[in-house]
Amino acid sequence: MKEKKQGIKERPAEELGRHIIQWDPDISLCAGCGACEIVCSLIHEGVSGSRSRRIFFEHDSIQLMHKVYTCQQCLDHPCYNACPLKDKAMLIDPETNIVYVNEEECIGCARCVKACPFEPKRIQLNRNKKAIKCDLCRGRENGPACIEYCQCLAIGMSDDSPPVPGVVVKV
Repeated sequence: MKEKKQGIKERPAEELGRHIIQWDPDISLCAGCGACEIVCSLIHEGVSGSRSRRIFFEHDSIQLMHKVYTCQQCLDHPCYNACPLKDKAMLIDPETNIVYVNEEECIGCARCVKACPFEPKRIQLNRNKKAIKCDLCRGRENGPACIEYCQCLAIGMSDDSPPVPGVVVKV
């Protein structure tokens, strides 16, 4: 019997590019409202749904410690390297080093999904069988919409300072 390859939940920070993180619960706690998933779907796909989001979370109904997941923008780009149409369907932005998908060119082979080293996988196929993953709202003036619309300030960018409790930041 073939042993199933186990993904990892975390990689050392030096192996990751700029990405969305969930702040420590001592700073801010995810309420599990789903605003990040909804706004992500709406910004990218124009509809809301589990097959159109690029960020997602696991509900913890016992301790209420919800866990947010999204692409970690690995510096070795396993998803990009696995794509048979790299530089057409899976691309790397030369200015930001963000890996993103050109859905028009994607053939839906799911090699990028299999190559993602994380569990749960941070890439999925949408309702049209095209790969989708977080691109940090590439090209959006205000940056990632999920961060902007998170009412609890539970998520931020990996290179940002955590929010200070009791201090309101005007955007």
